[in-house]
Amino acid sequence: MPDSGLFHEQTITLKGYEKNVLPASARTPQLILTYSDWCMGCVRAAPMWKRLGEEMNPVGISMSTVHAGREPKLARNFGARTDSLPHLVLLMDGRIYQYRDETLSVINIIRFIREKFGTQLIPRVDDSNYEDFLNGWRDNRVRVLITGKAEVLRLRYLALAYQYRRFAAFGYARLIEGETTQIQDRYNIPSTMDSMFVFREEVDTPAAKLSMPDLPFSVMTDVLEANKYLLLPRISSQKILDELCPLDSSRVRRRLCVMLVAEEEDEDAQESLRKYAKVYRGPGKDRVGFVYVSKKGQQAFVQALIEADESMVKNPDRRLVIIWRRNLSSVSFLWIPGTWKRDEESENDGFAEDILPPWNSSQYELTAALKRLFSDDGNLPNETTMKELVDENAAGLLQRIYNRILILLESIKDRIRKEDLLAAVSVIATIVFIMAVAYVMAYLVSLEEETIQAKRSKATSPSSNSCASTASTATLQLKMHELRGETYNGMVRLLKPGCRTIVLLLDKETKAKILPVFHRIVWPYRKNKTLMFGWMYVERGLDWYKQLLSLALPLGEGNPDPQQLESINPRNCIGTILSLNGHRKYFCIYHAKHLEGQQRAAYAEAKNNGLRRRIGRSRGQKKNGEDFLGFEDSSSDSDRSSDVEQGLSSPDDVEPLLVDDSSSFIFVERLLDGLSNWLDRLFEGTTHRYHVNYWPEFGNK
Repeated sequence: MPDSGLFHEQTITLKGYEKNVLPASARTPQLILTYSDWCMGCVRAAPMWKRLGEEMNPVGISMSTVHAGREPKLARNFGARTDSLPHLVLLMDGRIYQYRDETLSVINIIRFIREKFGTQLIPRVDDSNYEDFLNGWRDNRVRVLITGKAEVLRLRYLALAYQYRRFAAFGYARLIEGETTQIQDRYNIPSTMDSMFVFREEVDTPAAKLSMPDLPFSVMTDVLEANKYLLLPRISSQKILDELCPLDSSRVRRRLCVMLVAEEEDEDAQESLRKYAKVYRGPGKDRVGFVYVSKKGQQAFVQALIEADESMVKNPDRRLVIIWRRNLSSVSFLWIPGTWKRDEESENDGFAEDILPPWNSSQYELTAALKRLFSDDGNLPNETTMKELVDENAAGLLQRIYNRILILLESIKDRIRKEDLLAAVSVIATIVFIMAVAYVMAYLVSLEEETIQAKRSKATSPSSNSCASTASTATLQLKMHELRGETYNGMVRLLKPGCRTIVLLLDKETKAKILPVFHRIVWPYRKNKTLMFGWMYVERGLDWYKQLLSLALPLGEGNPDPQQLESINPRNCIGTILSLNGHRKYFCIYHAKHLEGQQRAAYAEAKNNGLRRRIGRSRGQKKNGEDFLGFEDSSSDSDRSSDVEQGLSSPDDVEPLLVDDSSSFIFVERLLDGLSNWLDRLFEGTTHRYHVNYWPEFGNK
């Protein structure tokens, strides 16, 4: 078990950490070691921890321990694990820094602390930049110049600069011949000792000076505590107001604050009040403070003081107000009449700092008011509820977000061990590799698709000998090809096995009406790569159609002879659908008056209109379907009353196929009513097939 007199004496609990250690880390760095009972590494680290305490305590760095078994939550908060004890962290301003070195030694720990302080906490100063450094007091902080011969800054100086970073800016001048000669001569710096100079607004004369071979940390803190504010500091936050104008409810020992309300750029008025504060020797010298507040920076606070005094102007500039903070919520105050005059407005031409004020009327009013207030009958007539001051030095929203991100990244970096990092890198590399492979595969697939599309675009002509390559172009759209002499071989004769071409017969007058209907009906079949769709002008392909019928219909058995085929009426062939199988040399045929389509069309008509239909074969209908082939008993070819816009045949020759109360004719728009059902039967293989020995020649007229 580790030395109980060492570790157990410094042990803290979770409650003590949250109440004392964590708030104290804003001023003092905290070294915290996590240990446990029967930890051999902790036993070996005990002597080192004792020597480290002897080094850290004199330089203002606190040390404490945490028992991992008794405070597991606190140990986990520090990132400690049972297999990695002892575990050391550094707590600074609420941020936890992990000690990653494998060896716990005094030298390594001091190096670790130096790294966390950073190089910007105490920058280097020489003859070229010391005046700029000393004149930077306008950021409302005093300047502390440390000199010495050592190249490396002592840890106590870093701890001191960290503790007073809100009140003072530190700089280090290494005494080297040729680099800091002007500084040594100007301030008479001894070269054999370390020195510390505290400067306020006056850069020619330091407010405090300390020179010793070894500057004690406690002495340096005492000097800074007495000189940590400027002669005329700016009230830039509520914390500074609480320190410069503390609460005091006792009337006898009350502390007053003389506050100048002016623009931040009005340096003349500030300098005048600064000189007054420097030489003031009046009543209550130790109980009065001189400050100034920016009218723009603290608008709410200034406005509350204005509204509480009806005699006060609404827009004060260079006005003095004396305040007494009686408690947290209220403040008593008195506005000094008139504006505060600058030095050039002084009525005493022979002004000297050793002459007591007043020198002009405004300074006289201030001196008289202070004497009256520190007397027994002095009273502050006005009182108001105090508004909390705005922190003028607070970072903006974007800066706070940026700082939070940096803290998060640094915290992750500190908490991740080498083993965890390797595992995380392995997982990330695996994910990246999988995504890269997926991207390459997707790219190759898209490249192949583009190649196939390019090949298909070259094969869009129906004269191609591959129906699949032609029909596959209809994946995104359905293309219609005209059946004529140039496309006949590609659409019929050279079709591959299993491929078919579905052709609509029409003429120029009916194309605009019937082709869109045909396109809509066959649209669901656009992705079928074995199908090709087209249309044919009856006038252009009538001879081919006659030859096809003569080859398909055998002589006798009631079929028309070749002479009868010559009398086919082209108008009655409109709306005929041919399904051509080029490889197996057969075709199927659809027509509104074909025996295969009569019942289907009738049922479709009855379903659409909700009317009673009379389904039957017409009285003048030819046997074996001669009527659908285009034969007529009358001279309807010359009689325009038999136009398909009125019906497929004259009402005097044949009774219409579909009969209802409104019409006795089949109109062009109704020629394909039964096509959907016929296509279903076509793909089921239940339609009649007409075989031919060869495909006749197609001649264009």
